[in-house]
Amino acid sequence: MKIVLIEDQTMFRDLLKKICREHFHLAVVGEAGDAATGLALCRSRRPDMVLLDLNLPDRDGVSIAEELRAEDPEIRILALSSECDDYTLHRMFKSGVHGYVDKNRQSVDMLKQAIDEVMHGRVFFAEVAQQARWRLREEPMAFPKVLSDREQQLLSMLGGGLSDEEVARDLQLSRHTVQLHRRHIMGKLDLHRTPDLIRYAVSKGFSKLNSFRTRNEGYP
Repeated sequence: MKIVLIEDQTMFRDLLKKICREHFHLAVVGEAGDAATGLALCRSRRPDMVLLDLNLPDRDGVSIAEELRAEDPEIRILALSSECDDYTLHRMFKSGVHGYVDKNRQSVDMLKQAIDEVMHGRVFFAEVAQQARWRLREEPMAFPKVLSDREQQLLSMLGGGLSDEEVARDLQLSRHTVQLHRRHIMGKLDLHRTPDLIRYAVSKGFSKLNSFRTRNEGYP
């Protein structure tokens, strides 16, 4: 089995490489500290499995998982992250990855177990991810139940601090349409003021995605 590592922390990447080579005797055919290099490696080396950090410096890791799965539905992906907000985990599950390791809370032995499970065609999701999935299924007002995918995208922008004009320009909508979307989203979430919307976005992880986009896509 051929493995590619996409992880921006050099020390953790070295640990992953050591585990793959010495514990599982796997061929690590490429390693990268950013999304662009990692994607190029995956396209040239055609790995069977990718260990993918969700917090990369140049791009959102979940979008990388979506792209890899679209190009090669057979590829196995084990996601790694130290940030476990509801929105990231919701998107991660939708992307079709096969496992998730919480770098803050899980031991090296659990990391080895996760690699072994995903490598052999099974799944492994850290408890924090399973709890988030259960919570989003059980809560009547959970955002996946009341907001469409488009509204979730808008929430990541509006709740992340972009103005109506900035959102309208980015999505090629009118300012009036964005204002209507804002009111609908707030109504569905039973929020009454823009500060409430921003607090909600921060607490669920929506603003983190927008902060990443602002940093890397040239928002003013």
